[in-house]
Amino acid sequence: MPSLAPAPLAVALFLPDMEDRPDRRSAVDLAHGLLRAGVAVDVVAPMGGGPLRAALNPAVGQIDLAKRHAATSALALARVIAERQPSLLALPRDVAWVGRLALWLGRGDARLVVLEGDAETDFAAIRAAAPRWG
Repeated sequence: MPSLAPAPLAVALFLPDMEDRPDRRSAVDLAHGLLRAGVAVDVVAPMGGGPLRAALNPAVGQIDLAKRHAATSALALARVIAERQPSLLALPRDVAWVGRLALWLGRGDARLVVLEGDAETDFAAIRAAAPRWG
């Protein structure tokens, strides 16, 4: 008999790069906060490497799209969304259009959360957008 328990909350956090900038550092802090709250988190970036990659907890999934720029990542991000089926796709405002396009291309039903660059504010936004927090 199938379980009626809801699937755990999963968040895909798309970053345009892993450079050590305040908004990217905030996103890494957000990933760690979500992990502590029991959320499955994948950090997705166009290109592997970068100073913040080493700062991620090993329990946070790291997905390299093998793309040179965020602007060329929509199709690869759509594939990740289709395969991983996250509940939420969170991304900074400057690449929100990439997320919208990826959701459309992948026919994903994940909710889109645009990050403000402050871990506490972004955590609250994700919590509010979560279809089921648990």
